[in-house]
Amino acid sequence: MNDKPSNIQQNDTSSIVKAHGHFANNQIKDNIVTWIEGGMWNLDIVKVSNNSRATTPNMTAEFTSNFTMIKPDGSLSHNHIINNFKSDNVIFAGNDIVITGTSDIHSDNGIEYSQVPITVHLMGKKVLGLMIDVNKTGGHFSGDNEMFGTMISGFSLDNSTSVSNGTTINDDMTYESNASYSTNMNSMAYMTH
Repeated sequence: MNDKPSNIQQNDTSSIVKAHGHFANNQIKDNIVTWIEGGMWNLDIVKVSNNSRATTPNMTAEFTSNFTMIKPDGSLSHNHIINNFKSDNVIFAGNDIVITGTSDIHSDNGIEYSQVPITVHLMGKKVLGLMIDVNKTGGHFSGDNEMFGTMISGFSLDNSTSVSNGTTINDDMTYESNASYSTNMNSMAYMTH
């Protein structure tokens, strides 16, 4: 039995893009590697339709990641988790997807930074660029470059079509890979290379 009042309108949601991959990044400052970052990331772009007569979909995105940061000499190793990403600013531009929003960033001791502005940029539908606001994180993730990663597998990244407002979506929801994925809060502890 459904306990929800009947006068509340339900939203229909469906994933239009899913991707996951890994970080393989050197944080560089003044042409010197200051940190090595490695870990996993997940991206899920969801179309939300408030009713069946909507002509253009609203889109939201969920982004999660966990990664280890370590100095090149093997010292100061620590983990970070990015979660609670909130965004309704999803832009499809040719082969690129750009998403801006805010997220929480955890360290080994719990939440370290909250509501941090983050830009997720999936370039050529294969390479992830992650920009984390320098001011909100005290420069911890700053460097001369954004944090880069590569895609391992994706869902609905090929055969995309354009709707009337220029937003690119995919009506053919096929998997590029049978690999399943999730962000495991403890996965960095047993990640192997």
